[in-house]
Amino acid sequence: MTSRRKQGFLFIRDVLHVILAFVIIIMVVFAFLSPSKYAIFFPLIFLLFSISCLLDAVKYFKNEEHLKCSFLKAMGMFLLFLFMLLMSTVGFLNL
Repeated sequence: MTSRRKQGFLFIRDVLHVILAFVIIIMVVFAFLSPSKYAIFFPLIFLLFSISCLLDAVKYFKNEEHLKCSFLKAMGMFLLFLFMLLMSTVGFLNL
């Protein structure tokens, strides 16, 4: 049985995933319709995706079973977070 605190965290994480996905989709549509006008959206898309990867890494790391597989998934998602954060930073520096 999960505690109220853990259920609250899971709910907030799920809501953040939905909000991030919605914002990323809207930004991608605008960025591809007019790339020159919305050039700032490309690094922002990478930044928001990196935040989503960090949320997934926390989910896998806080897994109750602490399996080797979940730790490897957490490390993979954290490495993807770092890569996307790097891509976002490079994108902001090239604007």
